[in-house]
Amino acid sequence: MRSRIFTHFAALIVLLAALASFAYAADQLAGFELCSENEFLELYYKADTAEIAVVHKETGAVWFSNPPGRDKQETLARGAAKARLSSQLVLTYYSANQQQQMDSFNDSVVHGQYEITPLENGLRVKYKFGKVWQDRDYLPTIISEERFNELILANIPREKDRKFLRDMYGLFSLEEGYDSGEDLSIMGVDFDQLLAGWGIKVDEPRFRTTDKRRLFQEYLVLIRDHMKYDSLGEVKAEEIVGLRNTPTLLLKWNVMQWDIEDAIELVKAAGYTPEDVAYDHEYYCAAPPYPDLRQFDITMEYLLEGDELVVRIPTQEISFPDKVWDPKTEQEVSYPVTALSVLPYFGAGSTEDQGYMFVPDGAGALIYFNRPSPLAEPYSRRVYGQDHTAIPLREYSSMLKEQIYLPVFGVVKNDQAFLAIIEEGDAAARIEAMLPGMRDSYNKVWASFEVRSAARVNMQAEGELIHLRQLSILMYQARLNQSDTAIRYVFLPREESSYAGMARAYQDYLVEKHGLSKLELGRGLPLIVDVIGSFDHVQPVLGIPTNVVEPLTTHEQTQLLVDDLLSEGVDSLKVRYLGWLRGGIRHVYPRGAPLERALGNASDWQRLNQYLEGQGVSLYPSVDFLQVHRNSPLDLYFEFLHAPRGLDRSGATLNTFHIATYQPIDDRKVALLSPARLSGVVDSFLKGYERHGVSGLALGDLGLLLYADYRLNPEKLVDRVMAAEIIAEQVGKLAKSRRLMIAGSNAYLLPYAEVLVEAPLYARGEAILHQTVPFYPMVVSGYMEFAGEPFNLSDHRGDFYLLKILETGAAPYFALSWQPSSLTKNTDFDHLFSTHYPDVKGDVLAVYNTVREVLGDAWPAAIADHRVLAHNVCETTYHNGLRVVVNYTSQPHRLPEGLVVPAVGYMVLQGGN
Repeated sequence: MRSRIFTHFAALIVLLAALASFAYAADQLAGFELCSENEFLELYYKADTAEIAVVHKETGAVWFSNPPGRDKQETLARGAAKARLSSQLVLTYYSANQQQQMDSFNDSVVHGQYEITPLENGLRVKYKFGKVWQDRDYLPTIISEERFNELILANIPREKDRKFLRDMYGLFSLEEGYDSGEDLSIMGVDFDQLLAGWGIKVDEPRFRTTDKRRLFQEYLVLIRDHMKYDSLGEVKAEEIVGLRNTPTLLLKWNVMQWDIEDAIELVKAAGYTPEDVAYDHEYYCAAPPYPDLRQFDITMEYLLEGDELVVRIPTQEISFPDKVWDPKTEQEVSYPVTALSVLPYFGAGSTEDQGYMFVPDGAGALIYFNRPSPLAEPYSRRVYGQDHTAIPLREYSSMLKEQIYLPVFGVVKNDQAFLAIIEEGDAAARIEAMLPGMRDSYNKVWASFEVRSAARVNMQAEGELIHLRQLSILMYQARLNQSDTAIRYVFLPREESSYAGMARAYQDYLVEKHGLSKLELGRGLPLIVDVIGSFDHVQPVLGIPTNVVEPLTTHEQTQLLVDDLLSEGVDSLKVRYLGWLRGGIRHVYPRGAPLERALGNASDWQRLNQYLEGQGVSLYPSVDFLQVHRNSPLDLYFEFLHAPRGLDRSGATLNTFHIATYQPIDDRKVALLSPARLSGVVDSFLKGYERHGVSGLALGDLGLLLYADYRLNPEKLVDRVMAAEIIAEQVGKLAKSRRLMIAGSNAYLLPYAEVLVEAPLYARGEAILHQTVPFYPMVVSGYMEFAGEPFNLSDHRGDFYLLKILETGAAPYFALSWQPSSLTKNTDFDHLFSTHYPDVKGDVLAVYNTVREVLGDAWPAAIADHRVLAHNVCETTYHNGLRVVVNYTSQPHRLPEGLVVPAVGYMVLQGGN
């Protein structure tokens, strides 16, 4: 009986909470109109601001494109910056090589320059950015008294305002034969020739002689400037005939700016327009106002698709002034759009809200609401890493350790959450986030898109008469990106409102979109090893410095190494073989897949492959396609044909940096292959690779590097989005008949990967990031095996490495060589300082056996849930109920159950016991 009463009471509580939530939502939606609805969502819009709101029916959550109550809650921003909180779109463009911005509220909605069109499952908003006429264009500098009275004063109701406006002008005219008896001469002006018998009559009782002279002089200045004369003396008599017998009003030269602003409002209210100003100015041979050419058209679409909102910007409907004639300057001008920030305030949290923002930095990171740091700067990172052809990096940064691999971000606010997935234009996107105090009073995360890449190129000329090193010009991509921009907002149920729920939602999205298959249960815990085959270095041969290839692990020695590991009880072994191609790790241009002879002959290679197959060991020979390590005529790589072009129009390269100075090493620049040429190289490689009979292949750079080819011909240009599509297509071709191990990997290659190495396990962003979370491992776990950096080459070794494996379900991973790693000393490969197998074997077995003891029964270790218990103390729950708590801190952590997790240690809880 008690249990039944408790059940009814609980149900009543839930019902009352739901009713309260919907009542609150109804109050927040005052002024909004319903425009579309389906089983899961309601889409509302506000006509006077063009903002939208989405109601998630299951939870009653209301997500606004702009912060509700911003007029009162915003305490930092003022003026236009505060008004920007009402914008849905911010565009970046360039004017005279200077970056400028416009937003959809200040530069479109306020002026009524937008159209809202209902769609079957949403709505479309078309914005025209930029005022055609500036405020000053409404106020005439010169006008006949008759038109002033008829068109302006007659339409101003208050006498006080009429007098105020009239007092801002001086009245004068030319009367035939009139002589005021005053000396109104102006230096450099021949009055006899100019006036030709007409006299200057000024009807302003309080004007002195100097004022009358100044009034006529200001009129001559108007004509001089319009006709582009060098002096007032060049003004001709026929250019002032408009004054003859025509009482005329000229704006006084000493009117205060605030009076000008008030006058503009009066003139606007009277219905007087810039077109009227143009008529009056041209009558008196003065320059008319010219419409502002900075006009931009952009369309946004909001579409309900099931329980998700899709926001789309069609690229074909983006227009901007490109090589248009400017009558004001009498020259051709362009105002290229370069970037768009889409819904920068969607789901923004105020200082009163609780929650966090999720950004996919490396493995993933949280930015907690209202927790600024003195060193924190706004977060802004490019999706899929640096574009090395746009702006070459001039200095090494720890930011290069990890990049953004997944095109997602999200918000958890007051126990409600959404995940945003960038569906189109992801390769041109940036994830951005800010905390209160950085620009305004809100916590916000959003995506911006580089629709046309631009870079400032420094001039390098220098000599006795030319010093241009400090000068720069802006270079632009030859056209806009061809892909549309689209973001899918996934609204999560209340019980899934966490970063773990976001990871599950994105995993479901990838499974549905790409048909990913789950790993079979009962597979043994894999050990992944990099076998370092050979490397090249310079050594004297007959006294001549020669580049030679040195073996570290031959084919025969690889077999010995694998055999020894298997004899130690390793359940499953996966081998990535580096340096097997001719030339070693920095192999030749991969046409034909030639073997490196220093490791053995073709028979040795075949015996190794057959042995590994017989032992059930997966072999993945590694190859780089985008980095051209060897550049000689024999490699059939020619820079002017095959290299991508940077925005500075030169052949792009990849810098190698000195680890002590962080500066690039000039003689170690790595040539790159244009994405447009990738298909031919892959086809050539496959023809040779098929002869080797190996079913696996490791991709060394295709999952990590992404860059464009900025050729001047728009037809040959490969923008970054196109480059990602080309790479995905070629990797799909490679995956048709072989198993792939991919380094990285960026999201567009996940559907083709069987194993991932060098996968992100940490976040290495800025001070704004508060907590690393294993979002990336949660997304891929259960569908592919993955590993981070090799244990013996990692920045995080020992216990920290082990804890990260136990937290993320990553596989143990080592880089090994049969020969001593001291052979690499004083070479370009001296970072391989700890790969000698006999020296590392103890660590290999210790880490592997520990992980097998903890996760062996759960393998493949699919993460069911993850929680942050305290800063750097996390709990992972695997699919079989196994719970692992890891403590990265230097202090023990007490669990609610009373158990204590040791410092830099872990605790395993099976089934919650």
